[in-house]
Amino acid sequence: MLLRRRCGVTDVLSWFFVSAVALVFFLICSILYGTRTESPSLPPLVKEVLPAGRCLCEYSTTFFCDTCLDCASNQALSSNATWDEDEAWVFNYKRDGNNYGLDENQCIAAFPGLYEDLERAKRYRRGKGKVTQPELSSFALTKGMVRAMIYDSELYILETFLVDNVNRQKAVATLSALHRAISSARDRSSIPNIEFVLSVEDLPAQPKKPLWMLARRTQDEELWLMPDFGFWSWEMPQIGALDEVAEEAKQRESIEPWDQKQEKLVWRGKITMAPKLRRALLDAAKGKPWSDVGQVRWTDPNFKEQFLGPVDQCNYMFIAHAEGRSYSGALKYRQLCRSVIVSHKLQWIQHYHYLFRSEGTHQNFVEVERDFSDLSNTMDDLLAHPEKAKRIADNSVRTFRERYLTRAAEACYWRALVKAWHEVSFEPLLYNGVEVGKVHKRTQKRGVRYETFILYETDKQMEFPKSAQ
Repeated sequence: MLLRRRCGVTDVLSWFFVSAVALVFFLICSILYGTRTESPSLPPLVKEVLPAGRCLCEYSTTFFCDTCLDCASNQALSSNATWDEDEAWVFNYKRDGNNYGLDENQCIAAFPGLYEDLERAKRYRRGKGKVTQPELSSFALTKGMVRAMIYDSELYILETFLVDNVNRQKAVATLSALHRAISSARDRSSIPNIEFVLSVEDLPAQPKKPLWMLARRTQDEELWLMPDFGFWSWEMPQIGALDEVAEEAKQRESIEPWDQKQEKLVWRGKITMAPKLRRALLDAAKGKPWSDVGQVRWTDPNFKEQFLGPVDQCNYMFIAHAEGRSYSGALKYRQLCRSVIVSHKLQWIQHYHYLFRSEGTHQNFVEVERDFSDLSNTMDDLLAHPEKAKRIADNSVRTFRERYLTRAAEACYWRALVKAWHEVSFEPLLYNGVEVGKVHKRTQKRGVRYETFILYETDKQMEFPKSAQ
């Protein structure tokens, strides 16, 4: 006798449960594969489920500060200038570009627009009240953070939490740049006393805290922007100090001027840093006659053939830019070339980004959509109008290489950051337990001078002062 089993409610639920588990498992595997593989092509289904992740752009940054660039070409100093020259001082790239010691009036005159984010940060903080010592002490340091202090024009390291050598290198480079800006100040007595916490991580782990960061998004209003570690130096192939790369770019330009550059768009980078975004660039440029867009695999035996250093990219008329985990530190190197920077709409803001212009008389880069859907039409237009492309490239050099990415601009910004922070922050104490006017209560000096910290062995710098005990 043949017995037949009826399909009950339990069977239907089991089937749906197993199917749901299988679907979730498939999605997880597809996402992991899509975000970690360096394969230049992905199955269409994997592309569909690949999340935007950190590159999901809720806001893009567009700055309108044309007066900044107008003023930069015709600055005048305030009437309270203190030098004995008959004519008003005007920034000259060849004379002043490497001068770390411009005074405050010169800094303001030379770099209008450079301090816009500092003004924004001050306005926001004034609305909340001054930063207090308990507030700064209320959060534990996480990866890449350093707590430091400037007292009597000297830089002190109070506490560090650096998890590896790369982290340590970025922190040391950042502190070195700040120390250089303080030491080169024409009037060191004007440097105010401050205490602060900085992070050299790409992503802000605590965006609701008053931290000094390398980059921020529009919504990260508590964060204060500082120049990234690359302005000091970066231990990467063919990079080094920023001004060194600038000099090499100028040397290359003298040998291979604009009309000898390749009429192509170049890009090199790791697609796993921002897979959705960077794969869109690869897809948009794939098979195009104007494209030399490709990825770099650090572990590939043919790495040297794939890699193009920043100066090598100056051989191209057009250089693409794509953000990474957050901002991309490669942008400033690309802007040292007399080439047209083609960038998607940016989500992450660095301290000098207010000088970007995507249209108008001062246009200094070309902006496309974040999915690069208009890249092909944009490139066709640039190639059809070479005089337009040349003008944009020349504007980029005048704005960035010859002004806002100079050593003088970097030092001016650091000192402006210190002054702005002081206006909305507490007065630090050099000794533990000291109260104002109570010299007898002094117990122990806080932290260690930068000059001493820089001599410490690597392990000791990682988690100071714990590692020094």
